Amino acid sequence: MKLIPLTNLLVAGVVTLGATASISQPSQAQSGRGFYCDTSRNNPVTVYQNHRGGTEPWIRWTSNYFRNAGYDPLTRCQDVSERLENYRRNRQLRFVTTGYMNRQKVICTASEFNGRCEGLILTLKPNEDPARAISNLFAWRSAGAPYASGRDRTPYIDVREHLGIGRE
Repeated sequence: MKLIPLTNLLVAGVVTLGATASISQPSQAQSGRGFYCDTSRNNPVTVYQNHRGGTEPWIRWTSNYFRNAGYDPLTRCQDVSERLENYRRNRQLRFVTTGYMNRQKVICTASEFNGRCEGLILTLKPNEDPARAISNLFAWRSAGAPYASGRDRTPYIDVREHLGIGRE
């Protein structure tokens, strides 16, 4: 049996760790676009970086309401940014709407106008008005910017233009 010198094992371990770290980096670092949590300011912000490298703030995280449940603004920013990026990569981010999941009010994805709530984006406070919450959610929406209402006056926001996705 041939013995391998300890230095060779250590070098192999460092190379393996380096490869693992580079694989787990956020997708925008690899592809030059996508959602990520920007922590360079006082409050974390979910940001979208387009294919040209331009960035657009989407959600500013200021509420501490869910802190006691383990979801401070930074954690929510990281979780929601990751979800949005997964939905974007899987072509599941077309419309944003409101609905219920696990008997909680949520903001979620829908694949079509008047479509059902499909992918969780974030959970709302129990007494929060979903229409008002979605109207105020996106940092890129100018005050009072219109959104389409579907059946039962459920709001739908078409986000494809902001993602550079054609309306198929």
